[in-house]
Amino acid sequence: MKLAILGPLNRSYEEIRMMEEAVKAFDNVSYFAIPQINVEVRKGNVALTYKTKDILNYDAIYPRIPRTYKTFGTTLLTLIKDSGKHLPVAPEAIVQSHNKFLTLLILHERGIPVPVTFMAFKREILERVLDDMEFPIVMKLLYGSKGAGVMFADTKASAISVMDALERFKEPIFLEEFVKNKGEDIRAYVVNGRVVASMKRKAKVGEMRSNIGAGGSGQAYELTREERKLALKAAHIMNMDICGVDIMQGPDGPVVIETNVNAQFQGLEQATSRNVAGEIVKFLSRPGLFQQGRGRL
Repeated sequence: MKLAILGPLNRSYEEIRMMEEAVKAFDNVSYFAIPQINVEVRKGNVALTYKTKDILNYDAIYPRIPRTYKTFGTTLLTLIKDSGKHLPVAPEAIVQSHNKFLTLLILHERGIPVPVTFMAFKREILERVLDDMEFPIVMKLLYGSKGAGVMFADTKASAISVMDALERFKEPIFLEEFVKNKGEDIRAYVVNGRVVASMKRKAKVGEMRSNIGAGGSGQAYELTREERKLALKAAHIMNMDICGVDIMQGPDGPVVIETNVNAQFQGLEQATSRNVAGEIVKFLSRPGLFQQGRGRL
């Protein structure tokens, strides 16, 4: 079997680990940088090529598409899906999961508990909302990772100041209630309907973001039955066989704060000693998977 991994130009820890594990299970493993892939439509035929290699000739295709390439990546996955290939991530999941507000909206509509959230372009529209919110509040950009683009406001005045800045940059204003806890959140990594690893992340002193990329620390954590159920259901709703799900424990129970279509797992492997890359490869190399269409998605 041949595996094609689609990813960014500069490989991260995750892409390197995937290559290391994939060569143990596949006869041929190729890494294709997304900006170097060519799409050609000619006389009723569609070709996806990387230099001289035809990507659609590969038995298995695993996309790791960062936000930078979300539009092109969605196009690639749509063409791959239309060719009859199984994908562990639905094309629409790329756009939906990279948009934090859209993710919460979709999950909320399907009965998943999420934080109370507001979004608008104009400060004046949301200024009235601030009077009914309890501070501190969370303010986010629609797109971001590793804690980037997440801000906190302790007062209405500081919130308005941040909104003024966002309005000047013509960015939507995304407000979210602050989930009261000990500065911790939970990362669950889902592969094919199973949580293969999970950890609790804690913010460093003086920081409110618990992301590993923002300096937080992680330790192995066994999910409760409710947390596990939420993680699996969120992954299924977002049409992803492989993803990260972030959960916070609030006063009224757990809430999902994000799903990650391109989830990092370096901190997770280090904190738990679990072989996340190996679990992904085990799923991708499952006999018969790629003869069964899109499976449960």
